[in-house]
Amino acid sequence: MNTSQGSRALRLLILGASGGTGLALIRQAHERGHEITAFVRSPQKLASLADRVTVRQDDPLSITELAPVLPGHDAVLSALGPPGPGKTTILRAAAHSTVEAMQADGVRRLMVVSAAVLFDDLGVLGGLLRRTLLKNVAEDSAEMERIVMASGLDWTIARPPRLTNGPLTGHYRTENEHLPDGTALSSISRADVAHFLLSELEHPAHIHHIVGITRRK
Repeated sequence: MNTSQGSRALRLLILGASGGTGLALIRQAHERGHEITAFVRSPQKLASLADRVTVRQDDPLSITELAPVLPGHDAVLSALGPPGPGKTTILRAAAHSTVEAMQADGVRRLMVVSAAVLFDDLGVLGGLLRRTLLKNVAEDSAEMERIVMASGLDWTIARPPRLTNGPLTGHYRTENEHLPDGTALSSISRADVAHFLLSELEHPAHIHHIVGITRRK
């Protein structure tokens, strides 16, 4: 058992577990000694991690499929992302089903990955991206956040900037309600985002906050 000092082993339900951030969450949560359930549509993508995770093949947009899996878990982590820059409602639909299922089952801790483009203080470039290239992603992410914040759950929303496949460094900056360096050109590795999410679960410091997170330069 390799949980951080002072923390206990947790049972975690991960949505979006087959994506880059989700895979990083599985690997790091396993190393920390936590018990993981991956709730995914395509379980074959997790075949190489079968010894580290319990895989449930279901639809994260379905309340009836999600609700029976929740009991006994300590927290839900959503690393779901949009399929591309086109029109999408996947994030808000998943937030709706997740919140309703958690409210029904009494699971209170919810961690969600959103997008730094939603910060209003990213300058001209940030505003331009929000209105053009990332317009659909921003709209879906904003609606997802609205659902989460109105849920009454113990939520934390992480807003990273551009995600990379870089290594876990553990060297990043966080700030409530702002992106620390305030630029739309920031980046952070998916592994470091996963590290922040798990550290926040083990030692809560940002409940009911939107957290900007970026790599430390």
